[in-house]
Amino acid sequence: MAALVPIRHLEKLDGDHPIVVVSRGIPYCVTRSRDGTICAFIAVCTHKNRAIVPLRIKRGAIPCPHHGATFDPTTGEVADDRGKSIPTGMPRVAIEAMPDGGLALVTKKSHKKTLPKKERKRVRRELQQDR
Repeated sequence: MAALVPIRHLEKLDGDHPIVVVSRGIPYCVTRSRDGTICAFIAVCTHKNRAIVPLRIKRGAIPCPHHGATFDPTTGEVADDRGKSIPTGMPRVAIEAMPDGGLALVTKKSHKKTLPKKERKRVRRELQQDR
């Protein structure tokens, strides 16, 4: 079953500053492409199913903080695997318009399968420290 999770702070979204939305311990990455298209992905490196937290854009790509592979912020595809065998890019997430004019991520219970429970707990802990 899908749940709509509002994307807050869209005014801060630009090509160099992604927004991180966390739901059920899953970090979602929201970016804006040069043409203004808003994109969303599960912020996970599929090399070892680790969350890409902290999330940032460096030299036009999203680096994995665990081993340095990079991902394209507008497609989620692997830009440079740095010699690792990364099976896929970051999984894409649908975005829906809300009645109030805002946008929301369409999150699914199955997204929990992208990260082990231990990693979801780490995300919650790490992002709580950033507040």
